Amino acid sequence: MCLFRALLPNRRSIALFTRASTGMLGCCLCLLLLGTGFSAAQVINAGGGFIRDYQDRYRVDSFPIRVSGLGTKLDAGFGLSRVCISIVHPHVSELKIELLSPDGTSIWLSNRNGGDRGANYVNTCFRANGFSGYIHQAKTPFEGGEYTPDGRMEFINNGQNPNGIWYVLIQDLQTGQTGQLNDVSLWFSNTPTPRLSERPCSFENPEPCRCAGGGQDCPLLPDLIILPTFTTFQLQEYPKDDPVYPGQLRFAVSIANIGDGPLETIGKKEWYCGPNRVSDSSVVCPDGSRARQRLYQRIYAKKGPALVSTDRLAGTNYYDQQPGHNHNHVDDWVAFRLVKREKSSRGKSRRTVVAQGRKVSFCLFDSGICNNDDSLCVLNRVTYGYRNLVNYGLGNYTDCGSAKQGISVGGYDTYGMLYEGQFIQLPKGLPTGTYYLEIEIDPHGLYLDKDRTNNLFTTPVVLSKQH
Repeated sequence: MCLFRALLPNRRSIALFTRASTGMLGCCLCLLLLGTGFSAAQVINAGGGFIRDYQDRYRVDSFPIRVSGLGTKLDAGFGLSRVCISIVHPHVSELKIELLSPDGTSIWLSNRNGGDRGANYVNTCFRANGFSGYIHQAKTPFEGGEYTPDGRMEFINNGQNPNGIWYVLIQDLQTGQTGQLNDVSLWFSNTPTPRLSERPCSFENPEPCRCAGGGQDCPLLPDLIILPTFTTFQLQEYPKDDPVYPGQLRFAVSIANIGDGPLETIGKKEWYCGPNRVSDSSVVCPDGSRARQRLYQRIYAKKGPALVSTDRLAGTNYYDQQPGHNHNHVDDWVAFRLVKREKSSRGKSRRTVVAQGRKVSFCLFDSGICNNDDSLCVLNRVTYGYRNLVNYGLGNYTDCGSAKQGISVGGYDTYGMLYEGQFIQLPKGLPTGTYYLEIEIDPHGLYLDKDRTNNLFTTPVVLSKQH
């Protein structure tokens, strides 16, 4: 059965109970040429299947979409512009949803969004600069909306041939609930991702790259900041008797690069257990930890019309096996602290750390890019994006591999409130009142940064529950 749609998917749920493990069976396809609205959009529709419950091991349900009859190249002139899905699931915050293209490029559509009790995706679409806002800020069931995804859709339009098998990948990350992907559609058009033309500086075309202060020669250093909106929007205290997050203060963290060059880490297959060299990332050290790889920070510089680079020893990374990750994390990337500020009897300020978080490692990649036309990338009343970042878009970091990770100029890397480890465990007996959450980027100063004075983010937190 093929489903022909006008501009949006229709509003009925189509229960196609096709298990992902059956491969191509049950996959429903059609190609539709539309002359209105989406610049002659070509739409591929497919059915879905059963989403299995988490069973304490890494497992992904794969739902195939066979694409044929398109041109042989996706780019800024013709590419993937929109992805629409319908999912029935009682707790969609348990789900990580990705799109995998035929050449192996994957992007996050939505990763553990919808709040801790939200249900379902109803005819939910994703598009670069979606008119309904960012998916992480939206409320379930996301009905009929068009949202900016958690990943960067332009990474798909990389010159690849779109004809072949695409997949929607869904991973359930908590035990207790099953679900159903009812249907999915891929939209291809002549205007896939706005503003690609406004990013002239690239590794392939370095001549337009500029020095912020003028001149021909300069280092292009990153400048890393916490985006306040992400944290203040996703910040929640849970009571001590909560069945899932007992006594936790949970919060999101998004790190943006507003500097002149990318933050880039390079691994050279130098794996260690303590001082001892080992073969690879699979080695479990005597203390039970995974082997660590030495990392180098690649520093770019403008030299006349060219870009040159040097590598300096920085931190380490390792293979993270937690649910929803199963990729490489950079050690000691952030520090979480809960602080009490008081005045002594003599009127002097006193700062006391009352609790600290345990998660200090991130995978570094571009989950999004700053845009001057919204209020997401704002610091000290300045909105960052293509208008005021001189080398906007320089870099291209699409995944969490061991050899290279990073954050592009203008890019940001987000860890949502419900990701593993995104919390501080509140001490028993902690009094109610006003505290301060501190989030610090690169607390050990392992990486070169243009301005380290903005690496610490602080926001007040009013705790109202007994612990």
